[in-house]
Formats: sequence, structure tokens, C-alpha cells
Amino acid sequence: PTPAPTQAAPAAPQPKPSVCPPAAYDFAGAVSHIGLPQEAGCATGILVDPTSRKVLWAKHAEKPVPIASMTKMMTLLLAEEAIAEGRIARTTVIPVSVEAYKIGGSQVWLDPKESFPLGELLKAVAIKSANDAAYLVGERLGEGDIGAFVRRMNARAKELGMTHTEFYDAHGLGDAQKRNNRSSAHDMVLLGERLLAYPEAMRLAGTPMDTFRDGKTELKNHNNLVFRRVKGVDGLKTGYTSASGFCVTLSCERGGRRLLGCVTGFKSARDRDAFCKALLDWGYTK
Repeated sequence: PTPAPTQAAPAAPQPKPSVCPPAAYDFAGAVSHIGLPQEAGCATGILVDPTSRKVLWAKHAEKPVPIASMTKMMTLLLAEEAIAEGRIARTTVIPVSVEAYKIGGSQVWLDPKESFPLGELLKAVAIKSANDAAYLVGERLGEGDIGAFVRRMNARAKELGMTHTEFYDAHGLGDAQKRNNRSSAHDMVLLGERLLAYPEAMRLAGTPMDTFRDGKTELKNHNNLVFRRVKGVDGLKTGYTSASGFCVTLSCERGGRRLLGCVTGFKSARDRDAFCKALLDWGYTK
């Protein structure tokens, strides 16, 4: 007899985003001053071990400050969660809107005549820190309403326990009322920790160079630390505006141990990066 045709196995369910925040970090043993070069130039900061939940170093870690393009970590997280839930795919083609075209600062010069797959736009957001791409992603995930997406950013922040965070836009430049997104260093490592669950987001965050628009537009990572300048750094996101200074949320893995950190307020990228290197070297002795 002819065997009955076999049926394909049902697709495995996609992981759903965690609503509950992870276990709180323990500040009990944290030091507030190490005496490292450039430490005085850091306005706020934190270094944590996400496995032990220990805070190793903290400087005004709960103080809300402008976060500039570190904002894009939340935009990336919401995109990855939407993909995981099946609400959108990396292959989904998104037409460029006039509103996205008008966004300035760091960009990939989107044109309303163009359309791009979501995956390409996320590459531009994560590597080039493209404000126009971040706006377009937020607009699409908000079903055409960027305000709805920003409200989701704030709701997700609360779900993650980011109690000192307020978002006004999807990119970090500030909104039409010139309000700056604000967060604390502690909140930013909570956000960074959640992004660790998404390998593609981390791969992009740690990619030094790539291209966009079929190779016509070069993407260079704004995070100098991923250019093998600091051992083990594999992301996450830098930021700069005159209000925020030079800041970064970073992830590093050495010998199977991961550390997460965030620093803000530096007057130069060089000082920020030098301090991050020294801070990580110190952290891995603890």
C-alpha cells in the first residue's frame, strides 16, 4: 500500500519576551572610586557581573541623564521581540517614509523612493547608529504611529525594572519639543542584559564594518571598543550629544565570564574608551 504522506512537524513556538525583570543587582559590595585614569571625567556609571548579580563599581548609577544613541538599544530590543513573536520578519520590506527621510544626525540617507528589509535597517541601526533607520523601524513597529512605538518603549522599560528611564523618541536626538531621552547607568545595563538573549542583535552590535544598500553605503561601528582594541568587548551601543557627552553601554566576555557596564558624560570618545578599558581590566580581577 502507498504510505500515507508525512506531515511536517509543527513549528517550534517562538520565545516570548520576559515581562518580569531579572533578579535585582546587589550594590552592597560596590566601590564608588577606583582611582583609574579618566575616572573623574565619568558623570555616571556602573560595572556589573550579570551572573552573580553583583555590582562591582558604581558612580551615581541611579541618576537619570541624557543617553543619546544608547536609546537605540530599546529600539533594537523591541524589534527583536517582535520578530521572535512572529509579528514581523527580518525579510519584511519597509518603504521609507518622508518623516524618516527628514531625520538628521548619523544616518544612511534614506530616500522615500527606497524600501528595505527590516534586517537591513536593523543593521544600519546597530552598526552605523543610523537615526533615520531607527525612526523608520519604530514607525513600522508602531503601525505607522511613532508615538505608539515610543509609548511601547516606555512600557517595556517599566517591565524591565528601568525605573529611572523616560523615552521621547526612537533614536536619541530628542523630540520636536527638544526633550532628551533619559536613563540611569543601572537601567541601561538592565536593558543591555535583555539584549544578550538575542544573538543577531549582539552579532550586529559587535560588527566593526559592514555595508548597506547593496554595498553602496559603508557602515562603520561607532563603538571603537569592538575593533579588537579591548579584549572581549562584543557590543553594545555608544552615544553622543552635547547634552549626554560621550557615553557607552558595553558588554565584555573573557574566559567565560561576562561583565556589563555603562558610563556617561565624557568630554571625548578617547577618554571614554580609555576608561572603559581600564575599568574592564580592573573588573576582571574581582
